[in-house]
Amino acid sequence: MYLLIGLLVFIALGVLVVSLVGDSRAVRVGERLQAVQQQSRVIVRGTSLDSTLNKSLFERVMAPQLQSARDRVVGLAPSKMLQSTRKRLDRAGNPPQLTVASFVAIKFVALMVGVLVALLVMILGNMSLGMRMLMGVCILAIGVIGPDYLLEGRIKQRQGVIRKALPDIIDLLVVSTEAGTGLDGALAVVIKRKHGPMPDEFSRLLTEVRLGKSRQEAWGDMGERVGVQDLLMLIAALRQAEQLGVSIANTLRTQADALRTRRSMQIRQAAATLSVKMLFPLIFCILPALFIVVLGPGLMSLSSGFAELGW
Repeated sequence: MYLLIGLLVFIALGVLVVSLVGDSRAVRVGERLQAVQQQSRVIVRGTSLDSTLNKSLFERVMAPQLQSARDRVVGLAPSKMLQSTRKRLDRAGNPPQLTVASFVAIKFVALMVGVLVALLVMILGNMSLGMRMLMGVCILAIGVIGPDYLLEGRIKQRQGVIRKALPDIIDLLVVSTEAGTGLDGALAVVIKRKHGPMPDEFSRLLTEVRLGKSRQEAWGDMGERVGVQDLLMLIAALRQAEQLGVSIANTLRTQADALRTRRSMQIRQAAATLSVKMLFPLIFCILPALFIVVLGPGLMSLSSGFAELGW
């Protein structure tokens, strides 16, 4: 009996020791595995492999192919077209994620889609041949003109914002220069206190001057980028005042008065043409509805009376 009890105690102690040793070994193995994993992460983190693995499938596979195809399309475009596109993008304010190459590629894709849809309409359409040809030509025209039309709309919108903001900006320049600040300091005040396309252009102007471009060339480039006639006249006056040594404050005040006079004349001209523009909506939209409301009940009564008389 004592021998059996001692054997059972020995077996129990052996099982306990084996379990403790196995647990400590598993713990040590787990700790070593975790250390190796952390070391591998440290080795990979911050390298090109880590940045590549963190990208999506589209960024790793599709984006390089699309960029290569875009570069091929841009390589086929003439240089004059690229220069014109660069100028128009500058006037549009360089929309984000839209470069010269991207815009040329968008035009090419829009053209291909327009051609494909036009062919499908002309081949599979259930209309007459003339109607199918007309719709195909319209779809093709949309594909050809669509990107340029959207870009021109962005340019006109930006130029309209600049025209509206220019009088207040010139007034702020006048106040700053009359207070003793130089022209660059006045432009810095405008950049600090105002927001919009015009302060952004002034910021680019000052950056170009600091980088070594001459002031005259920087002003001319800004006028070419914006393309607003009022700003071009202001730039011409400032360049002439700088060459002749005339007071900048007096020049700016004169330009502000002239700009307000031109704006007043433009408003009066628009008001004078308003009656002519309202003529066609009045004839084709307002007068028919008015005739229906006024003469409709009388005509209905006359028709009822004629019906009772047997006419």
